[in-house]
Parts: sequence; structure tokens; C-alpha cells
Amino acid sequence: MTAEKLTTDIGGEPAGPVPREHRDALFWEKQMIATFNLLQVKKLVVTDEFRRTVEEMPADYYKNSTFYGRRLDGIVQLLIEKGIVDEAALEERTRAILAAGTRDHV
Repeated sequence: MTAEKLTTDIGGEPAGPVPREHRDALFWEKQMIATFNLLQVKKLVVTDEFRRTVEEMPADYYKNSTFYGRRLDGIVQLLIEKGIVDEAALEERTRAILAAGTRDHV
């Protein structure tokens, strides 16, 4: 029996050079990590279930996303699954923010 390889299982595969440049985290990245930590302290999310949401991402999406982008998407997916965030309301709010041009990140 062979276990299915997860998108996140990249050990031993060629991946090119490891980026070594330092950049400070953007405000939203810091806020996202702080929010995740608070959700864990309040026992609303567990690391293992969060990791599952990241591991279930389609391979192309995972590879083309960023460290913080994958984490944000995983947290959002988990909060939607748990009924803490309403997906339709989130999509509507996201469209409004993008339409207003108020994004503060690249």
C-alpha cells in the first residue's frame, strides 16, 4: 500500500535555490499570525486541522502562493468550515476592498 503524496511533501525534490534575502513582515502578515495565535489560545482552531487545510490545497495553487498567503488561505478555509466566518459575506467584503483599491500589500 502506497501513501498518497501530499502537495506539501517536497522533501528530496529539486526546488532551486533557497531565497536568502530578508524582508520585514507586512502589517497584514503580522496581524494574520497574531489572529491565528489568538484563535489557538481560545481553542477555536487546532494546529493539525489548520495544517490539513494547507495540505489539501491544489498543488499548482500551493506552489504559486506565498508562505503567508498559504497560511491566510488555510485559516480562512478553516474558519469557513467551522461556521465562524460566512463565506458569502467574506467574498462580498473582499470585492468591496479590492474595488476601493485599499489593499496594503503586493
